[in-house]
Amino acid sequence: MSIFKRLQAGEENQGSSHAGAGSMRWLLTYADLITLLMAFFIVMYAVSKVDMARYQQLAQALSQIFTSSAGSMVLPELGNGNQVTPPDELAGFSQDLQSYLAEQGLKDQVFVTATDQGLIISFTGSVLFDRGQATLRPASVPILQKIAGYLGQVPNYIGVAGSTDDLPINTSQFPTNWELSVIRATTVIRYFTETAGLSPSRFVALGYGQYHPLFPNNSEEDRRKNRRVDIIIYKENPFAHQAR
Repeated sequence: MSIFKRLQAGEENQGSSHAGAGSMRWLLTYADLITLLMAFFIVMYAVSKVDMARYQQLAQALSQIFTSSAGSMVLPELGNGNQVTPPDELAGFSQDLQSYLAEQGLKDQVFVTATDQGLIISFTGSVLFDRGQATLRPASVPILQKIAGYLGQVPNYIGVAGSTDDLPINTSQFPTNWELSVIRATTVIRYFTETAGLSPSRFVALGYGQYHPLFPNNSEEDRRKNRRVDIIIYKENPFAHQAR
């Protein structure tokens, strides 16, 4: 017999006896307490199963709102360094992208490499920019649009790094290769954020100048390979160390 039926039967047997009925009323309080405890543990279990990827997306959206409304700088949201996209999904992304690049005849100019840092998409030569320039070539826009579609499917942070060859440059716009490499990186980022609509808080711009070549700068072919823009899809939060 349940607690509530026992209570009801006890009250009927006692009739109008307030003392008899009162002796059973503690069971109601006890039953309420058990119900509340059960609800509490259900809520705690649900909270422990939060989807971190969705949490990151929500944090990015809130960051944009606070930045636009208050006009103040908002630091990138800080995570715990865990992967935000499973490695198998990044591997599938890599395969799809390589198939697309092969269809476009770019497999010898754009390379997709999986590293400990993340997935790196390297544009070499003049795929994105003419030599000594930082304005996107019109033919490169459909390629970046395709990549932006992939980037929009994952919440990972994105790094864009510009590199040059060792030939010096000295113009009013680019006094050194440092400026050229950085402006190329920010040009790609501005396309992703201003044209493709990706969240600016996901991106970091890097300029390597001439100091991180992949090959010796002793031939035009190798210089062409060293003139590159790398798009890095980080496996982990690159800002996680700031939280410590």
